[in-house]
Amino acid sequence: MTPVRQNRIRALLRTRPSGMTPLEIAEETGIHIANIRTSLRVMPDVYVDRWRMGKRGQFEKVCVAVPVPDDCPHPKDRVKWGVNYKKPKTQWVITEGATA
Repeated sequence: MTPVRQNRIRALLRTRPSGMTPLEIAEETGIHIANIRTSLRVMPDVYVDRWRMGKRGQFEKVCVAVPVPDDCPHPKDRVKWGVNYKKPKTQWVITEGATA
């Protein structure tokens, strides 16, 4: 099955870096809002950026699509202590503000 809806939603969200609500996406694409919500739930590159006040005082999600890196390998090498210690191949960089 090809995710035709997901591709349309992804293309639309990437043209709008500030994000869109599911209702705005539905109005723009003509796809039913229930199908939009279902597609957004399973898309790994789309996340809820913020919430804003909607109709009747209910909050609505503002979704944003982000580019996914081509290759992000899983760190398979583990730190082993003692005689069999090998320096891990994966080097982790601690960024500012990160706590261990």
